[in-house]
Amino acid sequence: MKDQRVAAESGQDGRPAERFAEQLRALRSAAGDPSFRKMAGRSGRISHTTLHEAAAGTRFPSWETTREFVRACEADETLWRRRWEEAQRPPAAARPGGDADLAPTNAASVPAIAASAPTEQGVLQLDADPRSEERVVGTRRSRLPWLNAAAVVLVVAVAAALGVSVRGRSGSDGSGTARPSPTVSPSTSAFSDSLIPGDSSKFVADVTIPDGTQVKVNTQFDKVWALANVGKVDWHHRYLARMDTAADGAGCRTPDRVPIGDTPPGEQVMIRVRVTAPSRPGRCWVSWKMVDEAGREYFPTRRPVYFMVTVTA
Repeated sequence: MKDQRVAAESGQDGRPAERFAEQLRALRSAAGDPSFRKMAGRSGRISHTTLHEAAAGTRFPSWETTREFVRACEADETLWRRRWEEAQRPPAAARPGGDADLAPTNAASVPAIAASAPTEQGVLQLDADPRSEERVVGTRRSRLPWLNAAAVVLVVAVAAALGVSVRGRSGSDGSGTARPSPTVSPSTSAFSDSLIPGDSSKFVADVTIPDGTQVKVNTQFDKVWALANVGKVDWHHRYLARMDTAADGAGCRTPDRVPIGDTPPGEQVMIRVRVTAPSRPGRCWVSWKMVDEAGREYFPTRRPVYFMVTVTA
């Protein structure tokens, strides 16, 4: 909800939406210009109309929309999350008052300023009154509290950082014995891309049964995908697990998971699933993700592989 609220606020200014839409269009072009309907099919979570609006720049897209757009183009989610956030940042605003705060305010110059300056909210009106210089000095002094507060915040932040550093270097008994700093697991940190650092996969091809293939009711077929290990981690004891289950046998019937052969970095692997078509005509769509023996997803933020067939009588 927070991401949607931020995107809505950014959408009040059309320029960020237009600039970000140009980036999305370039990403889609680099991915081979897939149709928005095909992208929506790859996502399985968002409509082609929403994807089209994001690329058109009519309004700034939410992160959920951007994430599905990026997934459909097989791009790096973490990188595009940063781009999405940067696109919403307003340009640096000029300091209130500009260089006027640095202007000299001697008694001779004050009356001249008062004669030419219009009356505005927040602007001190100066005149030839001898007390005007005192008011100017008072105004300057009134600006000091927030400067002092900012200085205090800075000092506290530096002190806190030094305290964290000292605590990380010393033991609980104050002996100074070095202790290892805690590390955050990539699988639990925000916008993590993989369960294991350095691990990565890439979809290569639908080897059999392209999307939209027509099959007869109750027939069996083998769906085969080709995946590549493009990371730095050997794949051992991995599986493709089905992300949804068929209710009362109404959908395609498959095993809950199938094994993935051991695959070293730089190699490809073929993964086969035996599928039985349902007993009624319709469309069957099943998605799969790579998991370990305990069922933990290796790539939680990436879109699944899937097959989609049309079942005929």
